[in-house]
Amino acid sequence: MLRNGSDGYGWATKSLHWVTVLALLMQFVVGYAMDPDDGSGRGRGRGRGGESGRGRGRGGDDAAYDVFDEPLLTLHVSLGVLIIALAITRLVWRRVGSLPPWAEQLSDRQRVLSTWTERSLLTLLIVVPGTGLVLVLSGDDDLLWMHVAGHVVFFVVLAVHVAMALTKRLLPRML
Repeated sequence: MLRNGSDGYGWATKSLHWVTVLALLMQFVVGYAMDPDDGSGRGRGRGRGGESGRGRGRGGDDAAYDVFDEPLLTLHVSLGVLIIALAITRLVWRRVGSLPPWAEQLSDRQRVLSTWTERSLLTLLIVVPGTGLVLVLSGDDDLLWMHVAGHVVFFVVLAVHVAMALTKRLLPRML
């Protein structure tokens, strides 16, 4: 079944969900594998002209710097764009289709919590890579706090989402 129905999630929703999970796993592996001292890294870097706290860690060299010369950073940015595209696709798919009935084992409060965690995760799938793109394209770390805060919120909400799926035995609905 392609679409969601009374008997559960359709394969389109399931596929979008698991492709998003895979893209996120790859994104975090690549993001944390990047070396902060090679110009592609996380964190504040050395900045322009040897100053601390500005730039993408390119050091004192004022020569033209192309962020896409770094293979891991290019992959990281590409995955970020893919994640944004997947999030938008998921939002559109949700708008044009219906959701299956709630799992019987969820209380009214758990249904509200589930709704808000899903909405939060979908929002964060746009906000976190979006702020990352702004950081890379601007070459300035002024919004780094927002990118990092987005990660923290994402992991907290993800923990609630996974805990709900496991403790309420909801995982089979998405397999």
